[in-house]
Amino acid sequence: MKRVLVGLLALLGLALAQTTLRVGVLLPLSGVSSVSGKAALNGIQLAADQVNAGGKVKLELVTADDGTDPAKAVPALTKLMTVDKVDIVIGGLASGVTYALSGPIKQYKPLFLCIGAASSVVENAFSGYDQFFHYHPWDYHNVAAALDFFKSLYSQGARKVAILYEDGPFGSAGIKIYQEQLQKAGYAVQAEPFKTGSGNFTAILTRFKAFKPDILYWIGYDVDALPISTQVRQVGLAPKLVYGAPPSWPVGFDKNPLSSDVVGMTAWLPSVSNTESRKFSAAYKKQYGEITDEYMAPMGYTIVLSLAKAAEAAGSADKDKIAEALAKVRMDTPFGPLAFKPSDTGKTQYQGFDSSIWLQFQYLGGTRRPVFPKSVAARPLRYPGSY
Repeated sequence: MKRVLVGLLALLGLALAQTTLRVGVLLPLSGVSSVSGKAALNGIQLAADQVNAGGKVKLELVTADDGTDPAKAVPALTKLMTVDKVDIVIGGLASGVTYALSGPIKQYKPLFLCIGAASSVVENAFSGYDQFFHYHPWDYHNVAAALDFFKSLYSQGARKVAILYEDGPFGSAGIKIYQEQLQKAGYAVQAEPFKTGSGNFTAILTRFKAFKPDILYWIGYDVDALPISTQVRQVGLAPKLVYGAPPSWPVGFDKNPLSSDVVGMTAWLPSVSNTESRKFSAAYKKQYGEITDEYMAPMGYTIVLSLAKAAEAAGSADKDKIAEALAKVRMDTPFGPLAFKPSDTGKTQYQGFDSSIWLQFQYLGGTRRPVFPKSVAARPLRYPGSY
C-alpha cells in the first residue's frame, strides 16, 4: 500500500511539474502549398510526440487547414483564438496567406512561430510585432544563396537568364532584387509573371525562346513544375539549365523523366550529415515508414523542439515568458545551429535561419543530389543539362 501511495504521489508531482501548452497549428493541408503543409505537419507531430514522451512539457496540438487561401486562413485563425483558446500558433507557410493573417494576429496577439513566408512583404507586415518569431530565411537570403550559384554558372559561360515568376507575394516580392543582382553579376535578364496553377506557359516560353536564355529560372509552386518542364520541351526552348524555386516539389516528380537534370534550391536533404539531421531522418522513417525530401518537415520539427525548450526554461505556460525564453534559445537542428537575432533589415526582432542553410540540388538518376556549394556536393553539377 505504501509503495502504491509513493507511486501516486510521484505521478502527481510529475503532473504538477509538467508545463502544458495548447498550440494552434495553421498550415496549408489543401491548395497549392499542401505538399509543404503536410510535410510540415508530419514534422510538428513527430516532435510533439517526442516532447510529450519526455514528460517535462505536454503539447496539445489543435490543427487547422488554411487552404493556401486568405479567405479560409483568417476564419481558421479566428476560430483557433476565440473557440479553441490557443495563445501560441505555429503556421505562416505561404507568403500571401501569412500577409493576410498579419492584421488578425496583431489583433489577437498570439505568440506566432512562423514556419515559412519568405516574402519581405510579410517582414514589413509584422514589423514591430514582438511576438513574431520567423524561422525560415527571408527572400533576400534566398537571393543571396541563388546568386552565389549563378555566379558559379557565369564562370562556366552562362550569360542570359529568363525568369518566370508567379505574380503573388511569394514570386514577385524579390523579383526586382533578383534582376538587379543578376545584371550586376553580368547577366542579361528577361522576366515575366504568371498565375500559379494556370498550367499554361506556352506563350511566355515562346517569347523567351527569342531571348535564347542559358538558364530558365522559375519561381512558383509544386503544381507548376510539371507543366513548365513539359512545355519547355514542347516549345523547344533548349536552355542549358532549368532552375526551379518552389517551396516543395510534386510528389513523385523525382520518378518522372521530365525531372532529369532540373536544379532546385532547398534548405535540407536527408543526405545532410549533421547529428541532428541523422536523428530526425531516423525518427521520421520510424514513425512514418519513409524518408522525406521536403525541408518543411524538419522545419516544423525544429520549431516544436525549440518551443518545448523555451517552455521548459520558462517553467510556465505563459506565452510572454515563453517568448522571452525562446529569444535566448541556442540549439543544434537538422539545418545547423539555431539562435534568434534581428532580421537583416531590423524590421523584425527574432529571425532564425539565414542564407547559410540553402543548398542547390539536381535531379539525377531519380533522386535529388546536392551539387552546390562544393562543401555539401554529392555529385558534380551536370551542365549543360538535357531538356
